[in-house]
Amino acid sequence: MTVTKTEQTTATKARLERVGRELFAARGFQAVSAEELVARADVTRGALYHHYAGKDGLFAAVVEAVMRELHAELARETAPFTDPLRALGHGVGVFLRACSEPDVQRILLIDAPAVLGWQKWREMDAKYGLGLLKQALSAAVEMKLLQKRDVDVLAHLLLGSLTEAAMVVARSPNPSRSRKTAERALVSVIEACRTQ
Repeated sequence: MTVTKTEQTTATKARLERVGRELFAARGFQAVSAEELVARADVTRGALYHHYAGKDGLFAAVVEAVMRELHAELARETAPFTDPLRALGHGVGVFLRACSEPDVQRILLIDAPAVLGWQKWREMDAKYGLGLLKQALSAAVEMKLLQKRDVDVLAHLLLGSLTEAAMVVARSPNPSRSRKTAERALVSVIEACRTQ
């Protein structure tokens, strides 16, 4: 069976991203060298630079993959709810629990803002999280569960709150307690927006 160039490219990228994710999660971006990445993935240094322009590009791809997975998990976990504000509250808990996982913390909350830069990291975060927030808030307005407001502004405010809560949890000496406190606070903010 002949392997096509596309299949070879896909397999090479998958190996690099898998190895990159394992190493970045275990030791952090700074402690992992490009040489170690290519050796563990059993690819050439040229392959790393061809597909990702280096270690930084590979890290950005890993961050995006983790964000995509988290977005899919949030969508799956909140899909059964008919009340979009309750779905949003449940999603807060799912998000903060995921951000309590050491690999997610290390990749998304500790290294990503430092390595990618705050602006690029926020753009990636908004690409995935903001859409789900806007969708839930728009559905709540349609169902008259939320006063007609500027959904875009409210979604940005909630995204900022979620991001800060995740950062607090990631840096807390007691992440479990911090997560529960943040979850209660955010859910109460969401519920306070509900029309009576």
